[in-house]
Amino acid sequence: MAPRGVLDVSVIGGRNLSNPDKEGKIMCIVNYKNQEHRTDAIYCDGTDPEWNEQLLFTIAGSVEDLKIRVHDRDYVTDEEVGHCSIPIDSLVETGYKAQTDASPYEVWRGDEVYGELTVALSFHPEEGHDDEEHEEEDE
Repeated sequence: MAPRGVLDVSVIGGRNLSNPDKEGKIMCIVNYKNQEHRTDAIYCDGTDPEWNEQLLFTIAGSVEDLKIRVHDRDYVTDEEVGHCSIPIDSLVETGYKAQTDASPYEVWRGDEVYGELTVALSFHPEEGHDDEEHEEEDE
């Protein structure tokens, strides 16, 4: 049976993500299947933005990678400056509560690494899943 529950995505920050052409606002657009959430567009006058935002996604059925696009957000354009893909299958495949520590993921622009995003993930299974049985197996 496919896992069901909630994926908690904590977009913490980035390194080397500022648009090299200008200062301005930067944000992340996070997609899982047909679900989309955005971080706030924050002003970044350097290369290391910090969002510290929590985004929640419903997990049901087959598992796909989490997609994150980094966008330069100013008054004239909303330009993608990089993207990354985060596999989540090993996190949710057991169907039990699981989490990853904050980890850096490479952000790509074209065929080159552009910078990185630091993201933490946690999976919370749907109510009714027998966590007590799993905890007894771990002892």
